[in-house]
Amino acid sequence: MKAGRITRGAFTRTLALSAAAAFALARGGDQEGEAILRSVDARIASVRDYTVTLDVVADIERLNVPPMHATMYFKQPDKVHLDAEGFAMLPREGLQPNFSKLLTRFNVAAVGKDTVDGVPLKKVVLQPKSERTFPRSLTIDVNTERWTPERIVTTGSGDRVATITFTYVQVGGVWLASEMKAGFSLAAPDSAEADMPSAPMRPPQTPRKGTVSVTFGNYRINTGLSDDIFSKDQPGR
Repeated sequence: MKAGRITRGAFTRTLALSAAAAFALARGGDQEGEAILRSVDARIASVRDYTVTLDVVADIERLNVPPMHATMYFKQPDKVHLDAEGFAMLPREGLQPNFSKLLTRFNVAAVGKDTVDGVPLKKVVLQPKSERTFPRSLTIDVNTERWTPERIVTTGSGDRVATITFTYVQVGGVWLASEMKAGFSLAAPDSAEADMPSAPMRPPQTPRKGTVSVTFGNYRINTGLSDDIFSKDQPGR
């Protein structure tokens, strides 16, 4: 081969090597992201179960939600029961997420860096494996010094965005949530809805924004909770 000339075979080999390198980098990101999420779950592996009280304050547009008090029961790997009437506004799985379980429905799309309150974090971006899976994207910021999820951002259809932040306390040497704050916003109403005159029989409108604050207290861990406590709960989605 003459100097400076690239043959078709050499070009094909170069292209194949480039594709292989790109695939290896992508798989490396997948493996790193999966390892991060599994480490988050491993953080509480020594906690077989716990009971905790929840105090909830919600400020949601178009809704009058009084402060609520409940007791939450958790048992490994992902059983959650809430003991309080009218507490359906909070998803059980959101209070103690199982991040490894997410990997059955989501792929790791990217791993990057982020900061929250000046603390460096690892950012894991997930995309659903199926078009029927919601949310449409999920970003989890993890403090890798203690393997705690600090912030979760979900994006649904349209402009629906929810942001959840956590603060923590050590209980028996394990970092568990002491507070969770969630905020959500939806797309602004169109002009037709905005100009619609009020009427006594007008159906309730969907809330467009709001915040929910949950305070966790009085943890009791590894008390040997019975499976009967969770027998009436539907499996989490």
